[in-house]
Amino acid sequence: GLPVFQTPEWAKHATWYQVFVDRFRNGRDDNQPERPRPWTSEWYRPSPWEEASGQSFYEHYVFARLYGGDLDGLASQLDYIQSLGVTALYLNPIFQASTAHKYNATDFRHVDTRFGAGEDYGQATAGEDLADPSTWVWTPSDRVFLDFLRNCHQRGLKVILDGVFNHVGTRHPAFQDVLAHGRESRFADWFEIADWDPVQYVGWAGFAELPVFRKSADGFACDAVQEHIFAVTRRWMDPDGDGDPSDGIDGWRLDVPMELAQPFWERWRDLVKSINPEAFLTGEVWDRADPWLDGRTFDGVMNYPFTQVAVDWVGKGAGQTTPTRLDQSLAELRLAYPAEATYALMNLLDSHDTDRVASMLQNPGRAFDRGNREQNSPDYDAGKPSAESYRRVRLLALFQMTYVGAPMVYYGDEVGMWGSDDPNNRKPMLWSDLEPYEVPEDNHPNVEQLEFYRRIGALRQELVALRIGSYTTVLADDELDVLAFVREFEQEQVMVAMNASDQPCSPSIKLLEEDGWQPRLTVDTKGQRHLLPALTGQVWVRRTGEG
Repeated sequence: GLPVFQTPEWAKHATWYQVFVDRFRNGRDDNQPERPRPWTSEWYRPSPWEEASGQSFYEHYVFARLYGGDLDGLASQLDYIQSLGVTALYLNPIFQASTAHKYNATDFRHVDTRFGAGEDYGQATAGEDLADPSTWVWTPSDRVFLDFLRNCHQRGLKVILDGVFNHVGTRHPAFQDVLAHGRESRFADWFEIADWDPVQYVGWAGFAELPVFRKSADGFACDAVQEHIFAVTRRWMDPDGDGDPSDGIDGWRLDVPMELAQPFWERWRDLVKSINPEAFLTGEVWDRADPWLDGRTFDGVMNYPFTQVAVDWVGKGAGQTTPTRLDQSLAELRLAYPAEATYALMNLLDSHDTDRVASMLQNPGRAFDRGNREQNSPDYDAGKPSAESYRRVRLLALFQMTYVGAPMVYYGDEVGMWGSDDPNNRKPMLWSDLEPYEVPEDNHPNVEQLEFYRRIGALRQELVALRIGSYTTVLADDELDVLAFVREFEQEQVMVAMNASDQPCSPSIKLLEEDGWQPRLTVDTKGQRHLLPALTGQVWVRRTGEG
C-alpha cells in the first residue's frame, strides 16, 4: 500500500510570501546589471536605451529589463516581511541566468551574481567540471545566499527555492558543449535534439531560449541528467555535506512538474526526505492534483483551484460562483486530498503567472487567468483599481488567511500593487522610502491595505484553529451572498462571516446566538452584532470548556 503520508508540521502553520527577487529591493551597488532600470521610473515609459533599441514595449524590451533587486535588498526587508505574519519565503529562481525571471538557468549550481556579490561568473567557476561535483566551488554569490539563509533561519523563517528541472537556458555549460561539439559532446544525450547538422533542438513551450532535457517514461532519458539534479539537490539542502540540513534550504517549489514522469519525482522525493525529512515539496500544478498528493511525490501544490473559485465568487467572475457553489467546490477538494496535504496547500490569490488580484477584481466577468494580458486584450482595465476592488481584495485576503491551508501572498499585493498578466504583474515593489516615484499618484503603498494584511496575518499567527483546526460551514446564503464557517481546534473556536454583496445584511447565524463569542476582526456595526456591511468580513472567537 501507499506510505503513511505526513507533511512537515511547519508547512501547515506557514504563511508564505512569494518574492520575485529582481523586483523586490536593491541592497547593494557592486552587483548591478549593466543598465539597471531606475526603480521609481514610470513602468510604461522607455529608458533611453530601450527607445534606441527600435523595439516596442511588448516586442520585447520590457522583458529584458533588470531592476537590480538582490538578496541583500531582500534581507534588509525581513522585518517588514515578518510584520505581515509571514513565516516562510518562496523565491522565484535565483540561480545564474540572463533574465529577470531566471527560468532559463545558466547553472543550477550557482546563485546569480546580480542577486549576490557581483563577481565575474566565468572566472569564479572556471575550474569546475559539470559532471564532477567534487570540483564544484562556492562562489561569493553562493555565500551571500547561504548567509541570507542563516539570517532567515535565525529569525524562524523557512526558505524554499524554485526548482526548474525540466529545461535550462541556452548558456548552460552542457548545452554550450552540445552546440560546440555536436553529437561528439559528452552531453549529447542530455537534450531533446531534433537534428544534428546544424544542431536543432526542442525548446520548452516553443521558446528557443529554453532547451528541454530528453525524457523517458521513467523520468530523464539520460541517467547523467538525473545524477546532476540529485547532486544539485544535495548541494542546496546540505551545503557543507555534514548530514545536518539546518544550513540548507527548507524545500522546493517545482516548476512544470507534469512535464516529467512521476517515477522520477518519487525517486527525487526519497532523496530529499533522506536529506531532510522536514523539507517541504510543492508543485506548480494548476488543476486538481490528486495524483501528486498521495504521499509519493509532493507534500502540497500551489492551490489554483482554491484561487479560481474564491476569486470568481468575490470578484463576480465569468463562473458566477455563489456561496453554495464555492462551498461545494472547496468541500470536494478537501475530500479529494488527504488532510495532511490539504493543510499544507499553498492558497494563493495570484502569482507571477496571473494578473494581480486587485486587477482581477477590477475586471469582473472574466474567467480566471484568461484574457488578462493587456497586449492581447485591449478591453482589459489595467489602470489603478477602484476603492471597491481593494475592498474585495481585503475580503479575499481574509478568506485566504482563515481557510484551510497555508496562505501565500505575492509580494506587493499587501501594498495594493496592480497589473495585468506578465510582464505587468512583475513591477518593482512599492517602497515609501523610495518616494517620490515618477508618477507619484499611482505609486505609493496603500496604507489601508497594508494595515489590513498585518491584522489578518497576526490573527492567523495567534489563533491555532485558523492553521490546523477543523472546518465547518455554518451558512452559505446565495440570496445574501454570504458565507460563514467555523474553524475549531481543541478549546478554540473561530467563526468567520463574509459578505460579498454590495449591500449590508444581517444573516441569521444560529451559532452566534450562543454566549462567549468575542469580536476579533470587525468593522463598527454600532452594536448590531449580526450586521455585515457590504464587502466585509467579521471574525469572532470563543474558548469552550473554560470556567
